[in-house]
Amino acid sequence: MNFKTWRALKRPQAGFTLIELLVVVLIIGILAAIAVPQYFKVVEKGRFSEATSCFSTLKGAQERYYLKYNVYSGAATDLDVTCAAGKAFAAPGLTGGAAWTGTLLRSPAAPAPYGGYTVTYVGPAGTMSCSQSNCTTDLLP
Repeated sequence: MNFKTWRALKRPQAGFTLIELLVVVLIIGILAAIAVPQYFKVVEKGRFSEATSCFSTLKGAQERYYLKYNVYSGAATDLDVTCAAGKAFAAPGLTGGAAWTGTLLRSPAAPAPYGGYTVTYVGPAGTMSCSQSNCTTDLLP
């Protein structure tokens, strides 16, 4: 068999070159580097909604307590509702008096960049703050 005959019988090779595979892996890596932090941000926003829901419940209960006793409650057990510990936050701490303050601790700590943080709600004004800058910029409404 001579070279021309051998070349005619040889099938064309199908597949990808190493460069093509490297480019695809590089593109997937870049997309993952952008998408993963955004995914964690969205998940943490969902968990943060547990805190806002708890504070909304406490606000209504505190207003009812104030109408009845003319002072805000300093103990969650005095209120007619409970805001028990959830999946993302420990049970709230309350201080009462002329105004009231509720605090929720992120438990267990969130993954980076958030980590453990504390959310504070000051009523009746209704101002919410967070103990960490990433939490303040990304999660607070």
